[in-house]
Parts: sequence; C-alpha cells; structure tokens
Amino acid sequence: MEPNVLSQDEVLLLIVSQLAAYGFSQLAQTVAAVTGAVAELAPSSKLSELLFLGKEQDESEELEPTEFSAEEDQDEPMEGSGDSHSKYLDFDNELKPTSRPFPEYTQLYYTQHKGPCRCAAFSTDGKYAATGSHDTSLKVLDVSKMKNRTGDAGDKPVIRTLYDHVATVNDLSFHPNGLVLASCSDDQSIKLFDLSKPGVKRAFRTHTLCVPSAFIPLATSSWQVCIDTLRTSISSSSSPTCRELKKLTIQGTDDNSVRIYDVKTFQCYTTPSTAPDLHRGGITHVRYSSTGSVFATSSADGSVKVWDGVSGKCVRSIENAHAGAPVSSVRLSRNGKYVLSAGKDSVIRLWDVGSGREMVRYEGAGHMRESLQAAFTYNEDFVLMGDENSYNVLCWDTRTGILVKKIQGICRLAVLMATIVWLYNLPCWAKLA
Repeated sequence: MEPNVLSQDEVLLLIVSQLAAYGFSQLAQTVAAVTGAVAELAPSSKLSELLFLGKEQDESEELEPTEFSAEEDQDEPMEGSGDSHSKYLDFDNELKPTSRPFPEYTQLYYTQHKGPCRCAAFSTDGKYAATGSHDTSLKVLDVSKMKNRTGDAGDKPVIRTLYDHVATVNDLSFHPNGLVLASCSDDQSIKLFDLSKPGVKRAFRTHTLCVPSAFIPLATSSWQVCIDTLRTSISSSSSPTCRELKKLTIQGTDDNSVRIYDVKTFQCYTTPSTAPDLHRGGITHVRYSSTGSVFATSSADGSVKVWDGVSGKCVRSIENAHAGAPVSSVRLSRNGKYVLSAGKDSVIRLWDVGSGREMVRYEGAGHMRESLQAAFTYNEDFVLMGDENSYNVLCWDTRTGILVKKIQGICRLAVLMATIVWLYNLPCWAKLA
C-alpha cells in the first residue's frame, strides 16, 4: 500500500457510513454487499469532515517565511509610502488639469465564496489581496499568482482561508507591514489574523463590541503620543518626531463614536472632541491616510470629517457633503490633502481637506440603495465606483471629473464595487459580486 494512503477497506467503510449519514441506508447496504465492506451501517460524517480538512489544507499554501510575530512591534515604514509623492494628486502644482490615458483592466482571476463577497482589500505593498464574505469566511490571495497563472496543480492564488466570524464579514484591512489582517463583522466583533503563521485559520486577538462593527482600518502612528493626548489632552506638536511606531486600529460603529484601540490590549480611546465635532448618525466608513497622520470618517448624517491621527481631534468637518444624503464611503489621497466621498445622492465628490472646498464631482453612477465605495486607481489618475443601475464599474478622470470608461459587469445579480491598490507601477483591480 502506498504511504499516507488509507486502505481500501477503510475507504469503503467511510463511504458506507457517509451514505448512511446522508439517509441513503438502502444504497449503503448495497455498496457494502457489493464491495464486501465490513460495516455496521452506523451513520457517520467522518468522510465529509476529512474531505473538508483536505480541501482547506490544499487551498492554504504557506505564505513566504517571515520572522514577524503579531505579538511584537516591527513596523517598518513602507519604501516610498510617505507623503512626498509629488507624482500623486496635487491640484496646487498643476496649472491646468489634463486628462491621462486610461489603463485597460481585465479579469485576471476568479474565485468564489459560498456566499456574496462583501469586501476586498490589497496589502500596502500589493503582494496580497483579501476578501470577506457573507458566508463568514475570509480568503487571502497571492497577487503574483493571480497575474501569472501556469495551470499547475500547485499554482493556486488562494493561499489561506480564515474562519472565526459567525456572521457576515463587513470590512477588512491589512496592516501596513502586510502580515496582520483585521476584519469586522455583523457578529459584533473585530478580529486580527496573523498571516505570518502558516496553517493558522483563527484570529490571534478578538474584540467583542456592544454594537455592530462598521469599517476598521489598521495603521501605524505615534501611538504613545496618541495615548498621552487622549488621556491628558497634551499638545501633539511634538508627535512628528516620535519614532515609537506601534500598531493601532480604529473603528466606526452604528453609533456616532470613533474609537481607537491598542491592538495588544484592545484598550479603547475615544476621540476627545466636543459635541459639535461628533457625527450625529451612525458611522459608515473610516479610512486612514497612508501614513496614519490623519483619518477620515463618513456618516449616515450626511457629513464627512477628517481627524488628526495623533490627537484624535476633528480638523475638518464637511456638513451636508452630499445634499443631506447619507455618505457611504471616504478615502484620503496619498498625500492626505484630499478626501474622496461617495454619497447616496449618486454623486462622488473630491474635497480639499485644508479648506473644505469641493474640488471635483463625478456623476453618472446610480447610488441610492446600496452602500457603494469609491476608490482611486493606483496612481490616483482615475476614480472608480460601481453603478447599481447597470452593474458596471464606472471610471472618471480624477482631475476633470469626465466619465472616461465603463467596465462591463460580470454578474447582474449583485451590485459591484471596485477596490484599487496603490502599486506604484502596476494597476490591479478587484470586482466583488
């Protein structure tokens, strides 16, 4: 008998027991009689359990070895990830906005959850992507394998499937070092997964909330200064020189509060803002800038707010950002000077953070029923968002607001969203159905 292979009698016994467990008792008896399998026809689901474990092991190839431990602080700044990217969006340095050539996007890879896919994200370095689903699972994918499929049996882009939530996964976010994945769910929890440990499919840290968790990004920041500021309202003027970079996560919930958590202890620090600065409705989206120096929130009350990532104070409030309609998503430009918002008035708007002035608006996508997200392309030359009327992904020139492309949708049974990764030189996109 070959090594690591069950004997014929063992396999037949499992088949007969599984048939009995499915209610096919007569068929189980026939198989036992024909094959001579020795079985008491006791129902057992052991075969299906073994097949499930084998399938998941086959899908969960190991990530590249790393010395990183999620329990340690090893946050190294991403090369080229600071605010010094002059090649990115900056209206101040452009005398007259000019249109850029539109890149072509094609489907590179397709994988399925057992339920609708609700969210997707790329790691900051663009090496990995992750998806979250209504079926409560998360999948981690290798971007290079999605791009360069060879057809070999071992060439599988899905390198990890994670299980720990018991309800729909609403959003997820990679830590800037790419080795920790955060997720939130309708089960009212935030979970952190350590991707540096092969075979681990459960979260290494879980925080249970009293309200459903909305959207939670991970970022690095001057965390010790942040703690001191939130506790004692010390001035944050010295924060840029602080090099004690640690991990933190920020969370928006169905109430109007913004909460910042220490990832190690999950101790909560709410923003020290006065009542006029707070949202008056549930928070629908939260996103950090690329450096964690500021973060933006959107709300069902129709407002967009930008907060200091160290002091937690509101530095810009844009009321009635979408003519009173709820705001579904926000996203900051790489240099932190602009915030992109999508509202249920079917309009996307680009705002100047410094003045609160609307710079450009993008129209043409239906957005009144679903909570859709707008996103920049990797170089911020274009804005993309799904259209709930046509089920296509629409693309606008970021600087002029002109609709330049409609990317045909794949499935007419679901509203589509586009998530674009900042890969410096490589445009990639993911469509969720």
